[in-house]
Amino acid sequence: MSDTRPRHHQPLNRWLLLQPPVWVAYLWWALLVASVIASMAGDPVTVCTVAQPCHPDAGFPMVVALVGIAAVAFWWAPVAALLAGLAYAVLSVLFDPSIPGQLVGVAVGAASLGVLAILRALRVKQAQFADTAAEADLGADALKVRETRRVRPRGWAAAAAPAIGIAGLLLVAGSLIGYQNQTSAEQAHVDRAQQVQAHVATHADGDYRQVFVVENGPQAGERVPIEVTEELDLGSERVLLLDPQDPSWVRLTSEPQGYTNWFGWATLGGFAAAWSAGHLLSRTRAARQDDPPVLHRVRAMGDGRAELTLAGSTEPIATVWLGTGGASALAGGGRVPALVAGPVADGGWVSITTEAGSLPVVGPLRAMHRWRELGIGTDALGTRAAATLDRTRGAGAALRPIFFVAFGCFLLWFSLGQIGPTWNAARGLGAPGSFTVMTEDCSGKGPCHHYGNFASNDGRHSFNDVEIVGDSADVGSSIRALYEGNGETPDTVFAPRWKGFIENGFYVAIGLGFVLEPLGRSLGAFLLRRRPPSGRHSRGGW
Repeated sequence: MSDTRPRHHQPLNRWLLLQPPVWVAYLWWALLVASVIASMAGDPVTVCTVAQPCHPDAGFPMVVALVGIAAVAFWWAPVAALLAGLAYAVLSVLFDPSIPGQLVGVAVGAASLGVLAILRALRVKQAQFADTAAEADLGADALKVRETRRVRPRGWAAAAAPAIGIAGLLLVAGSLIGYQNQTSAEQAHVDRAQQVQAHVATHADGDYRQVFVVENGPQAGERVPIEVTEELDLGSERVLLLDPQDPSWVRLTSEPQGYTNWFGWATLGGFAAAWSAGHLLSRTRAARQDDPPVLHRVRAMGDGRAELTLAGSTEPIATVWLGTGGASALAGGGRVPALVAGPVADGGWVSITTEAGSLPVVGPLRAMHRWRELGIGTDALGTRAAATLDRTRGAGAALRPIFFVAFGCFLLWFSLGQIGPTWNAARGLGAPGSFTVMTEDCSGKGPCHHYGNFASNDGRHSFNDVEIVGDSADVGSSIRALYEGNGETPDTVFAPRWKGFIENGFYVAIGLGFVLEPLGRSLGAFLLRRRPPSGRHSRGGW
């Protein structure tokens, strides 16, 4: 969907003006930011003790996921974003310990319901305006439609929604399995653990870890780092849990370790699955609806979409994705008459029938220029300034696919070379050894990177300052690792598990997506231009 404005000499259709102003999006983002700040500022100080330990917050990861969806999706899918915002507001009111956070949660919920009501009212007006425009044209009954069997939508555009739903369900299942496995492993450590006395020896570092000195037991005198919720006073006495079978495992009795971060991923996957189910249900209903059709015009755009123009108008108002063969049937000609059944509104699902039969619609209508007054002030520009602005937009549109392909190639260059080593490590192949964590780098975005020294069990290989892939541990601890080389000094060693291979596959998939998306668009447009027009759809106009 395009969010650009029409050129300065093209007035907006009234249908396009029946949309919220652009500042609504900015107010929504500001409200989300304010809610996060209010929750953090009003969060009460929690005192964790052995008698009353601070248990992991199961709601916080879900709140983070919902806030992310509400913020990112609002520009392109406002209804889905508002539903996520409503769910976020409910969680804030029910579980946020901060009074300001609860109050702002009420405001977010009220804003979500209000904007949803406004969007619904505007879309009803859009549909009414489209019906009114078609009433003056009596060609709906005169259009001869050939009886054809309804074509089942195919192609990548039709498969996108089911694929997102399947990926969401897999993410939910994987998150629940990961939570169960890590919780069971943590409980096994707790069952074996012994309680010892310790005192705080250092202030918290950038990762909120403090060093404790063990005072009794077999490990008396040892210094162990532990991540804490709130910085503890120097010299204060604490009770630790130490696992005699795993020296790297240590916990504060007052702060049990939780793995509720999996709930955030499960929320993200569940939302994706719910969106996919709603998308497929709406597509099925649109194909089977029996609303009285009205006559408008459609034209292929060359990238798998068709644009819709209201009767009596020359300016396209919306686009819709078509399955394989849909756009090619319209290629080579201009606008052709079509019977459109369903609400002609932004986000509405319709069925489209031309003289040759039904088109395989696989997506809802998307306004050509979403958000009213997006380019306010440009209509008053002079000819030279407007031409410069048009050239700038054209250059941006040309540079976008180049940037996508370049970034995708960079990701592929980075990840394809790791497929073999991570695959071997996942199967336990390579030279086994021990990796000792010496430093931890959490300066960039994403997960922390751990560097240290590797020594193989047979003594043949020893490397310093290498990175571990597929696992992590506290500074000073040792974990199992595999060397996947032939004697040369590596940059990385690998943990003997599937995590490294899965992470690398994730980067490969992202790189392929960045490369194939613009190439697929260009190839599709080229093939449609090369295909000669045939049939009744080759005739443009009325």
